[in-house]
Amino acid sequence: MVGFGNKYIAAQFGISPGLAATVNASVLIAALIGGLLANRVINRFGQKRAFIIGMGLCTIGAAAVAIAPSIWWVLVCRVIMGFGLGIDFPLATNAVAELRGSTSKKTGTSVNLWQMAWYVSTTVVYLVLLPLLLSGIAEEQLWRYGIFIGAIFAVIFMILRYFFIGESAMWAARVGRYQEACDILGKRYGVQARVAASGTTEAKFSEKAENKYSGGYGILFNDRYRKRTILGCVVATMQAWQYNAVGVYLPLTLAGIISGGLTGALTGSAVVNALCGVTGGMIGSFILQRLGTRRQSMYGFAVVTLALLSLGALATTNPWLSLGLLGSIIFFHSAGPGGLGMTIATLSYLPAIRPTGVGFARAIMRTGAIAGLIFWPMLWGALKTEAFYWLAIG
Repeated sequence: MVGFGNKYIAAQFGISPGLAATVNASVLIAALIGGLLANRVINRFGQKRAFIIGMGLCTIGAAAVAIAPSIWWVLVCRVIMGFGLGIDFPLATNAVAELRGSTSKKTGTSVNLWQMAWYVSTTVVYLVLLPLLLSGIAEEQLWRYGIFIGAIFAVIFMILRYFFIGESAMWAARVGRYQEACDILGKRYGVQARVAASGTTEAKFSEKAENKYSGGYGILFNDRYRKRTILGCVVATMQAWQYNAVGVYLPLTLAGIISGGLTGALTGSAVVNALCGVTGGMIGSFILQRLGTRRQSMYGFAVVTLALLSLGALATTNPWLSLGLLGSIIFFHSAGPGGLGMTIATLSYLPAIRPTGVGFARAIMRTGAIAGLIFWPMLWGALKTEAFYWLAIG
């Protein structure tokens, strides 16, 4: 929705497309900060309430931006959404890993399925926009309707999470709520645990745990975790640069190389995301145990680079060839590095510092996302299809 609405936001508020992209990128800057704060929020409020805080901020920001009367309103709302996203993502991956168990061979597959879910949601966005467009709603108003509908979906998922995921047993034990941890283990896993006699009060233990884990970023670069942290951050940042250039602005890109106007661009975007993004995310998750994260990300980056170079040379020769190359970029990005940066971060750390690791990797990843979101419209406006060469080099 960010990439789709960029030119309409610029036109409605009388600003340049570059400035509109910068305002839209504020969500990523705020998410960077939110990701760094995620571990503090989780340790202080617990998983259940932190889910409400993160998704609640996203919902409020999305609903408010849909009725924004000025670009400053849009900016403030995007920042609110960004804080929510930054807090929410480490929570979500940590919850999946905890439900599966960090030692399970299927944990990597389960966590990496977030990439497939991402493309499912992106496809739904385009499928929502299409009937709105065909019903007669003006093109320049579609971004408002799409964001508001997204806020409705966020409320639904927030409620489902609250009742079906619940509190984290690891968090409850870490902050000294032993009886609550035992209750969660019994209810969720059928494990009958008991609280051992101890002279340590919950309050003292909670304070000790807070001090130990609230500022744990130095741990990510000790001898044990340094290589994992660097690998996760590099993969996450580079794939974010690719996706936020090609994936986010897919309707804009398709409108420039195929006919059919906005209807054709939205239809093509939905097809590419459904057939290539969703399928790639699913296949990438299932082959993860066989290839390993390092090789799988390398293969994905290599094929995406070749496809970008081919697009730069052949994009204007045949629209179907262009569509196929864009599809291959989305497929191999989704199957390869797209989800692996976060998967590496999720699986690399002990549960006590996992939200810190994921939040840090997600924060660093935002630099690539911000670069793609801001600079791609400028490159595309100046160079058109030759911009694919620069993206391949990057």
